[in-house]
Amino acid sequence: MQFTKPLFLLLPAACLSAQLWAQAPVVDMNSPRQAAESGRSMQGEIYQQLQQLRQEMMALRGIVEEQEHQISQLKQQGLDRYIDLDRRLGSLTTGAAGAVVGSSGATTDTTIDAESGEMLSGSESPTVSAPSPVIASPSVSGPAPAVASAGNDSSDYTDAYALVRSGSYDQAITAFLAYVERYPSGRYTPNAWYWLGELYVAVKPQNLKGATEAFQYLLSKYPDHDKVPAAMYKLGTVYFLNGNKQKSQELLTHVIDRYGSTGNSAVNKSREFLRKNF
Repeated sequence: MQFTKPLFLLLPAACLSAQLWAQAPVVDMNSPRQAAESGRSMQGEIYQQLQQLRQEMMALRGIVEEQEHQISQLKQQGLDRYIDLDRRLGSLTTGAAGAVVGSSGATTDTTIDAESGEMLSGSESPTVSAPSPVIASPSVSGPAPAVASAGNDSSDYTDAYALVRSGSYDQAITAFLAYVERYPSGRYTPNAWYWLGELYVAVKPQNLKGATEAFQYLLSKYPDHDKVPAAMYKLGTVYFLNGNKQKSQELLTHVIDRYGSTGNSAVNKSREFLRKNF
């Protein structure tokens, strides 16, 4: 009798356990139906992940393209600043410009300010008195200068002009000669001819023949370019340095007559040069 009570208590627990065991679902993992459902579920997840990756790649491509566009814009803006500075330097009045020829005929050295890139030689573009005949492009003696090229005229002009600003005049001449030969119809070719004329006067020894040819070619080939007044004034001073005072006076007078009402700085410089030397 002493074991009756514990057995009586264990019977309900055993019955409940058997009932729960009977209700537990039995999953057959080897069932074709179950395998198909599992496969479809995995395929759905993989498809969603692929779609998400595609969207992320498209977003990244958009960011890269936008950055490339911004970089291109920055490069062009930098070049435009160079060109604008070039134009402004050509129109600045420099007061007592260097290399002003005194009444005795003595001249001072012609240099370029390495900081501003401005020529300090009293030579700021002369003018040709009448529409000059078309002049052949000045020839470059020997083979074309071997200068590294970025592959486009904008970058190559920027590199050449940077040499002017740094005071590396001989290297700048080489770079601009290569530029005008590589890009005879380039956007900045007139500016390159202008700077060749400036640089030929700035170097030692001066190459007045080269300066004359560069300025004459600019005036003949690009008569409507904004560098023309400056090139005219410069050419007038080069004629003076060459001893051709009559031609110098005619050219500088033409600058005053043609551009007197425009406010171009070449006009005031021509007046000042004539006042001091004639």
